[in-house]
Amino acid sequence: MEDQEINNTEVQETEQQPVETITIKFSRKLARPFTSSGGKDMVAIKIPNADPEDNRAWEEFVLPVKMVHSDHYGSKSLWAKIPADGSTTLSRSIKPSTEDGNWTKEERIVDNKTLKSLVEAYKLKPKAQSTR
Repeated sequence: MEDQEINNTEVQETEQQPVETITIKFSRKLARPFTSSGGKDMVAIKIPNADPEDNRAWEEFVLPVKMVHSDHYGSKSLWAKIPADGSTTLSRSIKPSTEDGNWTKEERIVDNKTLKSLVEAYKLKPKAQSTR
């Protein structure tokens, strides 16, 4: 009887450990809501290419609508909290080399810490000086 109580206490302690999360911030212009084929509301978030010379299509990832929140201070940004130790699949459409070819998708899996740095790469760019 005592052994069961100890085991139950250990299980409760492991379940109550907080999951470390990462907050990513992005522009509203990069988010596109849609409904999945299963009927769930989702948001596709595009990641601009970090290299200005890269003319390929932008990569994107998908999150449930419930995970994406609006900034309540009137800015044009959205934010989402994702698990720090998780991973996310990024996809990019590949244009066919000929007119008769089919579009394909290139996919890769990145950890969520890398995803944060990709999404928030705009913070590293120097701001343009305004001319007065």
